[in-house]
This record gives sequence, C-alpha cells and structure tokens, in this order.
Amino acid sequence: MYKLTIDEAVFTVIDLETTGFNPENNSIIEIAAIKYQGNIIIDKYWQLVKPDYGLLPNHITTLTGITNAMVIDQPKIDEVLPEFLKFIKNTVIVGHNVSFDLSFLNYNLKKIFGTTIKNPSICTDSLARRIMPDIDSKSLANLAYHFNIPFPKQHRAMSDAEVTLKVFLKMLDFLQDYNVNRVIDIIKLSQGKKINYKDKRRKYV
Repeated sequence: MYKLTIDEAVFTVIDLETTGFNPENNSIIEIAAIKYQGNIIIDKYWQLVKPDYGLLPNHITTLTGITNAMVIDQPKIDEVLPEFLKFIKNTVIVGHNVSFDLSFLNYNLKKIFGTTIKNPSICTDSLARRIMPDIDSKSLANLAYHFNIPFPKQHRAMSDAEVTLKVFLKMLDFLQDYNVNRVIDIIKLSQGKKINYKDKRRKYV
C-alpha cells in the first residue's frame, strides 16, 4: 500500500465519538468510516455502540446529541469491531487526530481479541500543520472554514468523517500540484519527515 499513488490506494476515513479521552475508562459510542478510491466513495460504515461503562455523561449527550435511549439497544464494541476490521481491510486509514481514534480502537482490540490495527495511517491534523503553517488553528472546523466546506453537524461520527474526507481531498489536490502523489510520501509528511522529490516544483515544507 505504501508505494501506491493516491489514485490507486483505497483510503478509509474514520471518526469515533467516545464518552471521554482515556480508552481505559471510557467507551466508544459511535463509529463511522468512509471508503474512498480514485474520486469515488466506495462504501460507508456507521454504527452506534452501547457503552461499556454505565450511562452516558450529560456533557457528552449535550456535545454529540447521542442519548442513552439511542445506544441502550445497540451492540457492544466486541460485536462491532470484527465487522469494522473487515471494512478497513487493505486500506489506508485517514482521520483528524487519528491517533485518538486508533488509541480507542487498539485498546479494545487488544483487550478483546489480542490484536491491533496494522493499517498505514494519515493524520489530517498533522498533515495540515506541515503543509499549511499559515493557518492558525488546525481544528477540523477551522480547516473546513478555510476550504469553504459546510460543517453543519459537528461531533457526530459520520458528519465529521465526511468533512475530514473533503479536507483531506483538498490537501491531496495541493500536494499533487507539487508532484507528491504516493502514499508513503504523504505519510512521511504527516509524520514530520522529509521527502526527496527531484521533480517537485518548489519547496513547500
């Protein structure tokens, strides 16, 4: 996957909603993923998840709009993860602050199944910090504003994933203008590493 061009690779943009910031004592309550290749959305995945730890905190319901009534009859994370893993198989994971999402997914995968996600990943937040240093805030909402992307429903997994995909595509367009079009180089950029392209038009990082 690393040597594929951005037109050849299959990307899966993911987003989670959780009850807090620490996967050890908080739960995933919503998962969304959008599979994308060559200017086409191939498939979408969405699932509410019943939390492992009691009722939803009030501030999470206020933030997301997800209520206890919405999740009480939903499957728990151990039922959801196998189908989610099948959905992301052989794809490059993309997310805004993707390390947060992966920390929750991998904590639960390790605890329940003894495994973790091995897919390559790209963080749109980190990539924006590298290629768009002039933008003060790299929040998803601010990047959407910068690119004139409507973002009417924040803090719901599918809406956030849809906006992340649109932001990511804007950044890919920018990178292609400078002949940066392989997965490995985009990953390196998002990780703050140098890339060597003899045919790039100008220095952009």
